[in-house]
Amino acid sequence: MGHQPPKEQEYDILIVGAGPSAAGLLYGILHRILLDRGSSDDEVGASSSNLSRVRIAVLERGNSIINSSTCAGGGGTLNNNNDVEMLSIASQIEHVHPSNCHLKNWFQTAHYNIPSSSRCGASNPTILHTTIPQTYLHNRIIDVPTGSGWGGGTNINAGLIMKPHNFRDDFDNNSWPGRWKGGGLIHNSIEEIMPVMEKNGGLLTTCTSLLYNDLLQNEEVCASSQEDEGVENYCSKFQHPTLSSRSSSSSNRRVNYFASLIAPLLKRHPELCSNVTFLSGVQVERILIRYSCSAAGNEDNPVNEQHQKHQCKPQAWAVECDYGDHREIIRSKRDIILCSGAIATPSLLLASGIGVEDDLRTAGIAPWYEQVKCDIHDDIDDKTVHRNLLVGHNLRDHILLPRIFLTPRLYNVGGESHNSILGWWMIRNLTSASTDSKIQLQLADGIQMDYMIPHFAAGALRRRWVLPFAVNLPEAWIESLFIGMRVVLRVFFCIPLLSTWAKQHFVSLNLCLLNPKSTGRVTVRSSKGIQSRTSLSDCTVIIDPNYLSDSWDVESLWRGWTFSSRIKQQCFNRSIEILPGYTFSIGVAIFSLISSAIHWMKALLGGRLHDKHNETHSGGNVPTWFRRYAAEFSNPYYHWCGTCAMGGEEDSTTSTTTTRNGESVVDEHLCVRGLSNLRICDASVFPDSVSAPPALTCAALGHAASSFIFE
Repeated sequence: MGHQPPKEQEYDILIVGAGPSAAGLLYGILHRILLDRGSSDDEVGASSSNLSRVRIAVLERGNSIINSSTCAGGGGTLNNNNDVEMLSIASQIEHVHPSNCHLKNWFQTAHYNIPSSSRCGASNPTILHTTIPQTYLHNRIIDVPTGSGWGGGTNINAGLIMKPHNFRDDFDNNSWPGRWKGGGLIHNSIEEIMPVMEKNGGLLTTCTSLLYNDLLQNEEVCASSQEDEGVENYCSKFQHPTLSSRSSSSSNRRVNYFASLIAPLLKRHPELCSNVTFLSGVQVERILIRYSCSAAGNEDNPVNEQHQKHQCKPQAWAVECDYGDHREIIRSKRDIILCSGAIATPSLLLASGIGVEDDLRTAGIAPWYEQVKCDIHDDIDDKTVHRNLLVGHNLRDHILLPRIFLTPRLYNVGGESHNSILGWWMIRNLTSASTDSKIQLQLADGIQMDYMIPHFAAGALRRRWVLPFAVNLPEAWIESLFIGMRVVLRVFFCIPLLSTWAKQHFVSLNLCLLNPKSTGRVTVRSSKGIQSRTSLSDCTVIIDPNYLSDSWDVESLWRGWTFSSRIKQQCFNRSIEILPGYTFSIGVAIFSLISSAIHWMKALLGGRLHDKHNETHSGGNVPTWFRRYAAEFSNPYYHWCGTCAMGGEEDSTTSTTTTRNGESVVDEHLCVRGLSNLRICDASVFPDSVSAPPALTCAALGHAASSFIFE
C-alpha cells in the first residue's frame, strides 16, 4: 500500500473507523482539549492537564493520500511550520473521490463502482457485501454497501441530514438505558453540531418547484384521517431535505462529516497536531486482549493468592493492523473505541473471539478467553468472563417499498434534484396495538432511474434458484447472470434520449418503515477452523437482515400504502402507475409460470412440491397481492444498526431483555461488558431503530460520548 508505520506505536485512545460517529467523537474530544487548554492558560503558572496531553490515533481501512507520518501525535518528525502540515492534512480529509463528489451520483458509487476485494483502495470509497438469500423476499440476494475513507458511510449515502422525528418516541422506551433514555443527550449534541456543520458550509436545505409546493402543501393531503377501524393516520407537512452539500446548484458537491466537522477545526487550530494522528489504509485485523492483574500490597499486608486472582481483569490493550505489506501492533493506554459501523464492528469483534460462545465455535473461532492466559493463573475467576454477549444479533434496517409513476411533463420539477429525494411526509399509524407504525413517505424524482432500474430489474434474477433434484444454482452463476443483465439494461439506458426521458418523467413514492420488528444477524466464518489466533482477513462475513420476517412489518407497510393512495389521488391523478401496475402484473405472471414449472417438475421427479423458503406470511387484513409485491420489491434503506446493542445494568445478569436470550453487548457508558478499555460508538449500539437516517444520530452519539469517556 505504500504506507510506512509511524515511529510512535502507542497512543492514549485508538478510534477504529472514520464514519460519522468517529467524526462526532473526535470533534467532541478535540473541542474539549481546546477548552481545557484555554482554562489552563487562564491560571497563572498552571501546567497543561492530562486532557490536553491526550494523544489519539484514528485508524481507517480506506486508502488516502494522507501520509501516516505527518502529524504523528507528537511522536513523528514534523516540519517547523505546523500550520502548513495541519492545513495539508485538513485539505486531504476534505478530498472526495471523483466517483462520488456529487450527491446525485450516490447510487452508482454505492452499487456499481465496487472494489474486487474487501480492502478499499484509493480508487474506491465503497466496500460491497451481499446478504444471504432472504427467505421472506422470495430468496432475493441484497447488496450491502459500506463506506470507506474519511467520512465512512457519508461518502456513499444520499446525504440526508435528518433529526429523529420524535425523540420521546424513539428514545423513551425500555430499550435505551440510563443517560440515553428520553433522547436528551442525543438532542443536545445534535443542537450543538448542526450549527457547526452549517457554519462550515456543510448543510444545504433544498426546495421543490412552485408547482410541486402547491400540490404538496395541500392541507387535504396532510390531514389526519380515519382509514380503518382502530387505525388513525397522522401525517406531517411536507418536509424538504437538508443535505450534506456545499453548493445550491444541481452539481452540488458532497461534504462528508469529517469534512464538515474535523477539517475546519484542524485548519483553525493547527496546534492540535500534537494530539491527533490519522492512519489510512490500515485494516484492523483483531483486538488483542490480556489479563491486567493488580497486586497492590506491601510487606506488612501482602496480597494473598486468592485475592490476587480476583484482581485479574481482562483488558483490550492493542490492535493488530494490516498495512498491506506488513503488520503492526498499535497499543492503547486508555481506550480502544470501535466506530466502524453495524456491519464491520461486530465482524471485528467476532474475529477477535468476542461474542456468544456457541456462535464462535460454529464459526470456527476460539473465544478470546481460550486465547489468553493470565501470567499468574490459568484458571481465572469465571465471573470475569462473559460468554453470552450477543455480538452480531439484533441487526435492524429500515425497509423501503416503492410506488413508481410515469408522469406528464407538467408534473416534472423545474430542475433536477440534488440526490433524487425531493422531500417526505412523516406518517404515524396510531393503532390499538402496542407499537405504532412510523413511516416516511418519500417523494423522489427520476435522476437516478437510469441506474436504479437496471440494478433492481436485474436484481429480480439475483436469488437462490432451486433446480430439480434439490440442486442449487451455483452462486457464481447467479452473480454472473445478475451483472450481465444489469450491464445490458444499463447500456440500453445510456441512450441519451431514453435517459433524459426517464429522468424527466419518472417519479416514485417510497414507503420507508422506520421501526421494523424484523431482526437479523451478522456472523463470520473462519476459513482456517478453530485456531488460537484468528484475524478478520481469515473470515467471511455473513449478513442476514431477515427482512419482513415479522408479519407486523408487512401489515405496517400496508397501512402506509393505503394512506399513500390518498396522496396519489391528490398529486398524481394524471399519472400512470407502472409499479406495481402493469410491470408487476406481467412480472408476477412470468415468475409464477417459471416457479410452477420447476415445482411440478420436482414433484414428478420425487421432490417436494412446495419450498418453504418461498412461503410468505398469510392471514390478517393484508391482500395476497400486496404480500407478494412486498416480498418481490421491498429493499433496504441501508440504515443498519443494533448488532452490538446497549442495555442497562440489569441486562448484564438477566436474559429477559429487549435483546433476548443473552446479554447486551455494551452498557450505557458504551463499554463492552467484561472487557475494560474497549468501547463501541456507532450505530451498532442502537438497541432499536430511530425514525431518521442514522448518520446525524451517530455523529451526535459520538459527540455525547466525548463528554464521559474521560470520567
